Amino acid sequence: MPKRIGVVAKRDSQEIVAVARRVCDSIKEKGFSAQPELALGRLAKIPGGKPIGQMRVDLIVTVGGDGTVLKAAREMPEADIPILGVNMGRRGYLTEVGPWDFDEALARWSRGDFQLEKHWKLSVFGGDRLLGEGLNEALMTPSVPAKMLSVEVTLGAKKIYSARADGVIVSTPTGSTAHSFSSGGPILESSLNAFVLSFIAPLQPVHAIVVPTSRTLRVTVDKPSPGAYVSIDGKVYGRVRIGESVTIRRSSNNTLFVRFGDSFLERSLRRLAPEKENV
Repeated sequence: MPKRIGVVAKRDSQEIVAVARRVCDSIKEKGFSAQPELALGRLAKIPGGKPIGQMRVDLIVTVGGDGTVLKAAREMPEADIPILGVNMGRRGYLTEVGPWDFDEALARWSRGDFQLEKHWKLSVFGGDRLLGEGLNEALMTPSVPAKMLSVEVTLGAKKIYSARADGVIVSTPTGSTAHSFSSGGPILESSLNAFVLSFIAPLQPVHAIVVPTSRTLRVTVDKPSPGAYVSIDGKVYGRVRIGESVTIRRSSNNTLFVRFGDSFLERSLRRLAPEKENV
């Protein structure tokens, strides 16, 4: 039975849709079965499309940037389906190859010439209810625009910090290169068992704290702030009122990536470097 490969793409660009169509053609030319995400299949007129959550495939190819990778990681039915990211974004920390390299990457994957890179996820709870899981981060922002958020941070059984800020980010090592880094947080190596707790434009001088995943991290919305919205990897999952908390733990689920060389840390540091000016 031929291997099955799912294809997920950002759909608001004709260029990206065209590349996704070529990716599907390449998959079929190699003798594999290409299964586009349902909306992509309809847009690109590729038959056999299914929602990501219903894909039963051996590999998922994403065509786009990191947002497309995060969408696939969030919606895929099984945590052990590896992702091969084709970068059509600007930096694409989570992606692996450019569109011009896809045929070679597919050939290497087919003969087992690759490594699997594992990235752990975080779980976000509101009370006893699981709100969702994320590969990058959980974000709390004020529910009223132009208001600041007041929070109390507890690690295990001990209160460790109180802050007023425009928002709070709890990121995994994978997400430490994203919004957390933009807010002044450090970059963590992806295998570390630690969260980065970053405050967006805080009144206090502390911008980020690194805490272990071995103890429960709890963020409580305090007076005089309004409530907060909780987003996970860019998608809003719920609202937290004054006096309520969100709890963040390391998930038992991971996301797997197909890699051909550099580690995530090496690739991220290289892509964070300023682009060379044309001379």
